Amino acid sequence: MSAAVALVVAAVAWSALQPFWSDVAGTAKEEVVSVDSSTREALLEAADRFLETDPDRVGSYALANDRPDLSPRVFCHEEFIEVRRKSSQLLLGIVAACEELARSGTLLVGGSGYRTSLLLTVESVDGRLTIRQVEEASDGDLNVPSVREMFSPRGAPRALELAATGSDMHSVVREEAREAFGLPADADVTYITDLESTSSPRP
Repeated sequence: MSAAVALVVAAVAWSALQPFWSDVAGTAKEEVVSVDSSTREALLEAADRFLETDPDRVGSYALANDRPDLSPRVFCHEEFIEVRRKSSQLLLGIVAACEELARSGTLLVGGSGYRTSLLLTVESVDGRLTIRQVEEASDGDLNVPSVREMFSPRGAPRALELAATGSDMHSVVREEAREAFGLPADADVTYITDLESTSSPRP
């Protein structure tokens, strides 16, 4: 193999290893606005409150339908991507990890869950931030087309990166659930199918 061919092969191999999101640019046109830390926190709290309690989202989860006796709750953790302005409303771009969790004895029981990019339309109503609409990445191809439409040029690659690699977000969700249910920090996580059969945790 010539040196030139070897260099081409090496370049192709290196390119294949690059994160798919690195060259993706969002196409949303609204103005990206800077927000201070307190405003960012308030926006994330509003998103968290909505995602954990919205009946249209929560009511269809597995434990809510199959094991309501466990009194399951939805816990979420959100990572901030950007805020854009649209008339009198704000568009909050986040990546959210949510899981439906419950307590059964000394176990943390898992049901439905997801991690995805979201675009929330936020409005201030009587001084309270209110979520008016949620747009969710919902197409194929690793959600790239819809994420590009939902985020600014710089926001889209960050959203794709977090959705692909943010598994630690679920650890935060489960820590919050253990604390809420009064379970120790090392309480095992099991799932409804395991609970009904062997009651042994998934590896």
